[in-house]
Formats: sequence, C-alpha cells, structure tokens
Amino acid sequence: MSKIKSEAYGYVKDMFAQHHMVKRAVLSFISIIIMGFGISLFSVSGFGVDPFTSMNMNVASTLGIGFGTYQLIVNMIILLYVLIVAHRGLIGIGTVVNMVGSGYACEFFQSIIQPAVENHYTLAVRIPLLAAGIVTLCFACSLFFTANVGIGPYDALGFMLSRGTKLKYKWARVCTDVTVVLIGLIVSGGLTAALNGNFAGVKNIGIGTVITAFCMGPLVNAFNKSVSAKIFNVDYEKISKDIAFFMLKGAFNKNARPEYVARAERNHAPAPYGFSK
Repeated sequence: MSKIKSEAYGYVKDMFAQHHMVKRAVLSFISIIIMGFGISLFSVSGFGVDPFTSMNMNVASTLGIGFGTYQLIVNMIILLYVLIVAHRGLIGIGTVVNMVGSGYACEFFQSIIQPAVENHYTLAVRIPLLAAGIVTLCFACSLFFTANVGIGPYDALGFMLSRGTKLKYKWARVCTDVTVVLIGLIVSGGLTAALNGNFAGVKNIGIGTVITAFCMGPLVNAFNKSVSAKIFNVDYEKISKDIAFFMLKGAFNKNARPEYVARAERNHAPAPYGFSK
C-alpha cells in the first residue's frame, strides 16, 4: 500500500512540476476535442482512418458496441499495462483525457457531419473532407504533444517497444501500426474479403491510412514549430526536430529532481524540459 501511495504521489508531483500546468492541461483537453473532430472528418470521407482508430472502429462494429466505448476499454487495458511496465513519466493528465475523450468526441462530431453530407457524397466532397481531416488531426496532435502532460496510451506502446528492442521509434511505431491494422482486418473479416478480391469488404482502411503514415510526422512537426511552440513558449529547435524524440525526452525529463535544475544552472546548461529557471 505504501508503494502505491508513493507512486500516486509521484504521478501528481510529475504532473504539476511543469510551468504553466493549468494552461497545458486546458489546451490538452481542447486538443482532444479537435482531434476527435479531425478523426470524424477522416471517417466520414470514406478514405480510411489512422491505424489504431481503424482497428477500434472495425472491432467495435463487429461486436456491435459504440466506437467511443470500445476505444475507452482498449485504452484502459493499454494504460494498465503501461502503468505496470513503463516509466511513469509517460503518463499524465493528458493520457487520461486522451483515453476518455478522443473516441467519444469522434462519435459526437461524426453524428453531426455524416447526415449533413450523405446526400452529397461525391469525390468533390470526400476529398476536401480527407484534406481537412489530415490538417485538423495533425494540428491537434501537435498541440497535444507539445502540451507535454502525458501521451496517449497507444503512443506509449511504441516507446516501450523501442526501448525494449532497441528499434528506432519510427520502426517500432510501424510494427504497432501494422499489428493493429491486421487485428482490425481479421476480426472484421476484411482480410478474408481482400484475399478473395472483395476490397469493398475492407472497412476504415484506405488512402487516408497511407497518407497518415507518411505525412503526419512532417505536418505535425511543421505545426510544432509554427504554432504550438509559440503557444507554449517552447524552443523546439533546442529540443529535437524529431517529434518522437521530443515526446520521449519531455516525458522522462518531467521526473528530473529539482537539484538537477540547480546543477544545470551552475554549469550554465539548459534545465531539463518541464522546469523553468
């Protein structure tokens, strides 16, 4: 029990160690709402969604339960695993907001957008929806990552795999993405349909999924430097040009003890990210 209390205290201390914590938490919450809106645009476009969402949508549809509810259940399972195995610096208030809010936000916005476009469901409508979904999702991810108050449960899996196997994060992420896509395809029957030449039976996977895989990183990085870094007053060039490295660095440096900051000041070195001098 004492260990649990100590860990709980550590989590709370980590969360409030950063400067402007209220601002970070509020903007993290806003980013999840925007993220749900972006995912809903992806989904309504019919060109596929990101890998993790595709699995959750396919499995939820097969089981006959709401996407938001299923995503919450999966995120809770992943979060439990992360809490047991990983460093607590990966988890924060943003992790909880992401876990609970993204799926339900997507469901809410999709219930509004879908009826509005179903009578005009042409390429002239679907392509702008896809483009708007990509831009909106990348902006939301940039805002959420730069807030640095915890990462999404699914994102944590990539970091854990990278650390455990010594793979670069981008390849670890490819492994997790391919795995979740295959799970969704198998459970929904999409894999069998594709092998039989019935590609119409493949749901929630398409060109949008491919675009997300190749374009999301550069777009998020562009938003980081041009928008999010200014909102949070972060010198992005000094942290990293690689968003994955930035997330990992920020998460683990959150747990640096105050004496490290004092030592950095004596040596005229930058303080660990998350502490202001």
